[in-house]
Amino acid sequence: MGASLPRVSRDAFFELPPHRQGLLAVVAAALLWSSGGLFIKWVSIDALGITMWRSLFAGITVTLLVRPGWVSPLRAGRLEWGMAISYAVMLVLFVSATRLTTAANAIFLQYTAPLYLLLMARFFLDERPTKLDLAALSVAFAGMALFFVGRLETGDLAGNACAIGSGIAFAAFLVFLRVPSCTSETRPRAMVLGNALLVVVLLAVNAGRGEAGLFTPGLRDLAGLLFLGVVQIGVAYVLFGFGMAHVQAVEASLLGMVEPVLNPVWVFLALGERPGPWAIAGGAVIITAVTVRSVIAERRRGGGHRAAMARAALSPPTSRSG
Repeated sequence: MGASLPRVSRDAFFELPPHRQGLLAVVAAALLWSSGGLFIKWVSIDALGITMWRSLFAGITVTLLVRPGWVSPLRAGRLEWGMAISYAVMLVLFVSATRLTTAANAIFLQYTAPLYLLLMARFFLDERPTKLDLAALSVAFAGMALFFVGRLETGDLAGNACAIGSGIAFAAFLVFLRVPSCTSETRPRAMVLGNALLVVVLLAVNAGRGEAGLFTPGLRDLAGLLFLGVVQIGVAYVLFGFGMAHVQAVEASLLGMVEPVLNPVWVFLALGERPGPWAIAGGAVIITAVTVRSVIAERRRGGGHRAAMARAALSPPTSRSG
């Protein structure tokens, strides 16, 4: 009986409305992303080494899970290249930002992505943000400001610029995922291509740096790198790609804001690194904003569906003459 539970849970998931499936998939992806801080602290090699190994394992994971049809990079379309490049640029710039400035600056400035997304989605996807979206964004950004009170520094302009660029690349990546021509095969192919780009570039960079132990990680480091590549990036982005087929880009970016909130929670639970009171308050504000927005939007969507069904039931049948 216990063996049937996973199948029952899977069947129950796919019986949900597509939009709710998308919401759950995006939230699950954000939860997996949030584990990154803990395992990056756990692994002893540096950021560029972590990114290289993580991208290698992530590309393999996406290939095994989704098995996208092979397309030569030379034959990949503009959409696939756009997704791959925006994904790779997002990760490289974020890693660079964390090396050049504080982690608080890097993650806060990357999560300005919804601001750029509001403009991009309006012009490229014709997705207009609702008043509810704008209100939730305002409250969530107020929460992010509280989250880093006393920790957001004004210096390190190069690192700050990299973090802002990472946010712009993240917004572009979300837009590409929502383009109507983006299919269930296009998304994983672009993910594999993006990870391959990172591996090739960082392999050359890391070989030139000559860091000791970078290409021969110990068992502890290898376990952490496997988790980061397989679970925190590979599985997470498969879930995120599935979810993006059913939710709007701004909606996904709002749900993704739980990542920087939960990241220090896992570090505290595993390593005892306690977040400050402002961080706790800011995290509560963000989670509340995202939750309230999702509940209200879901009720409105359900209410509209029920009203349409009621109108259809009450309307007299139309007679057709022959």
